[in-house]
Amino acid sequence: MKTRLFYFSFLLTLLTLMECNLQAQITRGAQPGEIYISTNWYMDEYGQVHYAILHSTDNGETVSLKYENIENTPPGEMRVGNVLGDATPGALYNKGNHKLWVSFDYGSSWEYREYLGNTNYMSGQNSGTIFRRIGAELSISNNYGSSFAIITNPINCPIREPGHSLGEFYGINGDIGIGLFLDHTLDYANTFTEIPIDSAVAFWQIGGYFPQISRGKEPGELYLVSWWPGDMYKIFHSIDTGYTWIERFESEYINIYFWRVKYTAGREPGSFYVLRSRINPAGDHTWLYIDYSSDYGETFTTYFHDLDSTITSVNPIKKPMLNVSACPNPFKDKTSISFQLPNNSSEAILNIYNINGILIKKYDVSGKEEQQWDGCNSSGIAVKNGLYFYQILNNEFSSSLNKLLIVN
Repeated sequence: MKTRLFYFSFLLTLLTLMECNLQAQITRGAQPGEIYISTNWYMDEYGQVHYAILHSTDNGETVSLKYENIENTPPGEMRVGNVLGDATPGALYNKGNHKLWVSFDYGSSWEYREYLGNTNYMSGQNSGTIFRRIGAELSISNNYGSSFAIITNPINCPIREPGHSLGEFYGINGDIGIGLFLDHTLDYANTFTEIPIDSAVAFWQIGGYFPQISRGKEPGELYLVSWWPGDMYKIFHSIDTGYTWIERFESEYINIYFWRVKYTAGREPGSFYVLRSRINPAGDHTWLYIDYSSDYGETFTTYFHDLDSTITSVNPIKKPMLNVSACPNPFKDKTSISFQLPNNSSEAILNIYNINGILIKKYDVSGKEEQQWDGCNSSGIAVKNGLYFYQILNNEFSSSLNKLLIVN
């Protein structure tokens, strides 16, 4: 248990300091409804942290494991890092440990391309086209990263997101808290237009979350995600290359010490994804939430994935599993959670979480076989109708993460 708690604390510290393969990443695939995710996954019984590349063809409702590696990656083996989609079906890039790799079979097998230090890659515009930025030098590859040719040096504006036409890029510059600008170029960043961003659209940076641009389905269509005091984000949408913005969504408070949040537009009109992930409270694997919108970021459907042994042939941490059940479920006023604890067990805790993975209520259930929940949080306030999760665990065992539904 001490090892897992150390892993939990260690990860949280690193996530605030490093952009490495501990950072979860989401990217659109080549087909409508297709996304890829790279993420830290779970810690095995030997203390090795596992990392994964996941694939979905149904907007995140289901995910499949395509590739994994362990923390101490053997020489010559790819390390999971940040994934980038390509316009070719099945093609995917990965930058891990300063190395660029490419896959042509949806992330299952990988070919090494190059090793460079502080390098930014951008892709997804055309089949086989990937851009490389090193300092003020921009290069292009039209053969899936096999070779690069310099096209601009020096770059005259910051660029982070390719547009729809070759040579088109977007970026954001300026001073946080003073004024920001959207940079738009059509000639590989040789010349550019600087468009002021209203302070009601983007003004702040919270915990390293700088405002981010993602191109939409149509030419001139953009999404902008900006963070605001109170640790929450807003999603804006533009159809005129960023001259005007419409606010589509405002999130609730997110504790960014625990949560990582990433986002990307999709391949279908109106499609937008928000990836939220965190280490589970036990500290041994990852909880993954994929928020999918089909109406330009205005409303979302959330898909939850508990990244444990259900997506792996590798044995996860070996804890005895408990069978638990709740009746009634769905419920209105109260429900009874039943379970059978192992003999001589002690300090068993029943935790109840909301849809965001935040602990809202816990009970000491040592020596019990049943526990009622009245739908209230730890302050005695009735929670909102919706989906909740419950789990029983201690140092030696745990139950699966089960669902509860509160209805009117």
